[in-house]
Amino acid sequence: MSWQLVSQGPSQYFAFTAGAHNALYSTKQGQDDLIETLEPVLLKQTHSSVIIDIDSPGERTGDGLISRRGQCIGVKIADCLPVYLFTQKTICIIHCGWRGITAGIARRAKDLLRRYRYVLGASIGPCCYEVEEDVAARFAAHYPGAVTIRESRYYLDLKSAVTADLGSRNLLGTLDLCTKCHPGYFYSHRRGDDGRNYALITA
Repeated sequence: MSWQLVSQGPSQYFAFTAGAHNALYSTKQGQDDLIETLEPVLLKQTHSSVIIDIDSPGERTGDGLISRRGQCIGVKIADCLPVYLFTQKTICIIHCGWRGITAGIARRAKDLLRRYRYVLGASIGPCCYEVEEDVAARFAAHYPGAVTIRESRYYLDLKSAVTADLGSRNLLGTLDLCTKCHPGYFYSHRRGDDGRNYALITA
């Protein structure tokens, strides 16, 4: 199993299939058509650790969605890391920036799903994700492998931190592309783009 680049009609996207579960990561090409076709449930995102159960009525403000109804759910991504989690009956997707990770969003998803497998989408990589010293210090205290120093500058590896929280044993695959390094595919806030990528999961 691995991520594959799929062209379908006007849309081009990355897809990872595991049994009945499909993780999708949009590209710039045909993004609007993809969203119109799949009609995902989305959130008002706040860089938090809040995961919303969309099978229950209520406000949809947070940084994660969980469902047992098999509908398409998703998050918008600029450079942060989307994480797709699933069990036999449940799907979940979370938006992991440094604030959400340190607030415990991945650990929250782990507690909600318990026995799960997961896939990592594309994000800004440690090649490009420079952070301030205070942010680096917070990660170094809990995720020492997630911080590197080059020429007295601090760089963060979001995937390393999330994998530490969720466990490498349950990880099925990762889309190893940096959003900032690949302008042909992705929007990147750090590159100055206004657009957003979509991370979606269906069952």
